[in-house]
Amino acid sequence: MSWQAYVDDNLLASGMVTAAGIYDLQGNPWAYSAGFAAQIAEVNAVSAHMAAEPAALAATGVVVAGIKYMYVSGEAQEVYGKKGNEGVVFCKCNTCILVATHADKIQPGQCRSTVGKLADFLRESGI
Repeated sequence: MSWQAYVDDNLLASGMVTAAGIYDLQGNPWAYSAGFAAQIAEVNAVSAHMAAEPAALAATGVVVAGIKYMYVSGEAQEVYGKKGNEGVVFCKCNTCILVATHADKIQPGQCRSTVGKLADFLRESGI
């Protein structure tokens, strides 16, 4: 399966994710949905915090595609941020990081669960 198919079939098709991308741990894109503009430096910054101290993002927030989200929770494998009723989730795998946003009509837990399931599958596959 191509990386784009993971984004399209596993994330966007679920209806629980508005936009998403798969990046290496340095923030370089592997695949992403149309119009999703997460920058390399933004993904890299969150990835680095996940490896060291995710809670440090509480001071700076999480920035994706130039939009600053308030840090809500984080651990070594998942960080969640929100802005109003919209949110962003980062799930770290062995060699990549999934980044997904959800619109205000989608419950945060549904988005986080959908992205988390794909991340679990990729981790189990060694990716």
